[in-house]
Amino acid sequence: MCILIQHPANTNFDVALLNDFYSHNSDGFGAMYAEDGKIVVVKTLGTPAQINQIYADELAHRECIIHYRMKTHGDIDLDNCHPYKVTDNVWMAHNGILSFGNPIDKRKSDTWHFIEFILRPALEGNPRLIYDLDFQEYIADMIGGSNKFGFMTSDGDSIILNREAGVQHMGAWLSNTYAWSAHKHGHGVRRYAGAAAWGDYDGYDTGYTSNYSKTGITLTPTTKQSSTSLFGWDKPEPVGWTTAEEAEDAELYNVRPKKNLNYKKVLRAAYNCYRRGGVQLLDWVITAPEKAEFLLLEWYGEQYEMEMSEMVNSDPDEAVSLIAALFEDSSVSESDLAA
Repeated sequence: MCILIQHPANTNFDVALLNDFYSHNSDGFGAMYAEDGKIVVVKTLGTPAQINQIYADELAHRECIIHYRMKTHGDIDLDNCHPYKVTDNVWMAHNGILSFGNPIDKRKSDTWHFIEFILRPALEGNPRLIYDLDFQEYIADMIGGSNKFGFMTSDGDSIILNREAGVQHMGAWLSNTYAWSAHKHGHGVRRYAGAAAWGDYDGYDTGYTSNYSKTGITLTPTTKQSSTSLFGWDKPEPVGWTTAEEAEDAELYNVRPKKNLNYKKVLRAAYNCYRRGGVQLLDWVITAPEKAEFLLLEWYGEQYEMEMSEMVNSDPDEAVSLIAALFEDSSVSESDLAA
């Protein structure tokens, strides 16, 4: 998840928007800007008030890149706060979930792994390569459309990969509309109407298939787990909208109350698509968004209900990444998949 922001010098976010970013992404804050030929980096695991003070003192009305983190891979600590150093003159931040994961060091994020083994070796010998359009396209294709990279150089240049997958708000570029309450801040939300709407999203499928094996991967769980969700929450009971506010949100997000879905049937359907490859899983998410949302809530917690609904509808390839991670990391047990 997370939110990545390219913040121009003429932008000044209000406290309500800053607090909203934090409320969805509270696992670390970071920002970077260029000054006197150097990149200045600030990171904190602090409170919203502390982050807001940093913004007011250093970032408002300044060209910078800002990142609010929600952990998916790696520990919650300052080392895993974005931005990350690539070279002395290039730093970067990331929104999304990389299919490569974090196999070498589970304490580190997927972003750290990508930098350590792909970006840094490429750029250390030729730092100007980051400006090469072919190199940018190559990296964008490698990471797929659900991931966005934000680079800053010591010259003060900002480079965004997969910019077309983000949105403009208050003069700034934001990497998504699901990791903040876009509708509450007057921003319209892009929606998918199903598989027939595939071509309506500019550049959506560019580079997507590079992330996944079409031959499928056999699940080999290391341990059997109970059917409780990954983070310890009980599975949410299927419920309808119970308050006027929830009903208003349902209409705004164009979603229906949850159906009485069977967890194992939904899980097996997702797994069968996963084994056939990422494109098949993506098609399942687009054509059965209520099932994808149901499965994500089972594993990532119902306190993220509106965010999950928004993500499934506006950025289904990131939903695919989260679902695929359950099978790639053997989070799902064989007993969960048994008929």
